[in-house]
Amino acid sequence: MNVKPEIMIQKPGIGSTPGLYEPASASSLTTMMICEDTLSRLGAEVPLPKIDRALKEIWAGDNAKTRSSLINFAIYSENPESLERNNDSLATITADHSCRALLITCLPKMHPQRARAWINALCRPYQGKQVVCSEQISFLLEGGDAAQVQNIVFAHLDSDLPLFVWWQGALTLNFEERLYSRIHTLIVDSSAWAQPQVELASLLAARAAASFDVRDLSWTRSHFLRTALASSFQDVKAREHLTMIEAVEITHAVGQKCSALLLAGWIAQRLKAELDDSVPGLSFKKPDGAALRVTLVESSAECALSSLRISAPCLDLSITREGSSAFVRTSAICEGHSHEEMLPADVVSDAELIGEQLSRAGGNTHFRAVLPLLGQMLAR
Repeated sequence: MNVKPEIMIQKPGIGSTPGLYEPASASSLTTMMICEDTLSRLGAEVPLPKIDRALKEIWAGDNAKTRSSLINFAIYSENPESLERNNDSLATITADHSCRALLITCLPKMHPQRARAWINALCRPYQGKQVVCSEQISFLLEGGDAAQVQNIVFAHLDSDLPLFVWWQGALTLNFEERLYSRIHTLIVDSSAWAQPQVELASLLAARAAASFDVRDLSWTRSHFLRTALASSFQDVKAREHLTMIEAVEITHAVGQKCSALLLAGWIAQRLKAELDDSVPGLSFKKPDGAALRVTLVESSAECALSSLRISAPCLDLSITREGSSAFVRTSAICEGHSHEEMLPADVVSDAELIGEQLSRAGGNTHFRAVLPLLGQMLAR
């Protein structure tokens, strides 16, 4: 009987090193297994020194396929459970964004140190005749340290194209200056941080040193609420009450507190309100001295942010989304008059959110302004 070999890997734990996340000791790691069936989905395995030659052989003599690359896009993870999901995400992302795709699964606590690589072509039809393809190179780095990660990334970038990195989970010791100084755009998800204050401090310090652009999926998840809120205040009567807003209530899913805080910070900054250190909790002071109270409600809702309610003396505005519905419902009562509207909602999956980020040229000035405020709110 033939038994397919399996690779023993270990799942990193949560560290507590100030400033940077450090994986837990080996004794606290959870033993897991990645079977060769899963790894075979990554494409054809090739020795690291022969990656470039193997990629050239994919295109040799195949005039029906055209290699296309506009950016270098890397997914970095130290969670072995994410390997299959990330491979599927790349197929979704490259359907609309041509790139040199690097899928890096790093297992720092594994010994001895070993690296394996796979290549694949992610193809899609173009104008009904041609087939346009992105190149995918996947790496499994056992015992991978910062130097190995850097060498893997730098050696396999496509010419001088910008480097976009989706760094999943905590900013580990492998998130080091020599690496992030080469990054054009870093995409993180603050909702996945076990110690968001520590991670945010590390991120801000790195950005100050290297000046890369930062995107946060937690911020992107609030886009549909921000759009619906702006639409609700297009009415002249509603705008008259904008400066009189007294309370904001945001309902978020378990683990999505950062998404709610970023939304709250954006609203406060739109109202030119500053965090009030003299009052406990999330309380802001507006330019006229009046208070703006923010309440976060955690729920079991499927959507990261399921509702937003804004209250003023003569205004009650609510924006809600049921589950993963493609629509959001707005309801406004202003001076006795009510108005309801259905608006389109954004995508839900992380892969689709990444696609949204890649579609937007340049950075986001509103997010950059709110990011430092996030640290202050997390401390409350």
